[in-house]
Amino acid sequence: MSRCMLCYPFTGNMADFAVTFDRDRKELRVCRFCLEDLMLLGFNATQTVRLAEPLKPRIARFWFLGPVRNLLEVSC
Repeated sequence: MSRCMLCYPFTGNMADFAVTFDRDRKELRVCRFCLEDLMLLGFNATQTVRLAEPLKPRIARFWFLGPVRNLLEVSC
């Protein structure tokens, strides 16, 4: 994930949205808090896109590894 271009040095927030503005399609990556502030201040964005979140690994897939580990420890 990328960092929020407005508040990362102060808060450490990661970017949730990509805001496009101007006719040159300049992009600003901001967190949800900065996006709310920009909207309250009347920022005129051409396009707002929610960035994809990284997939979190599912631990439920590996439920069988516990019993297998126990069997390997017993057999050694």
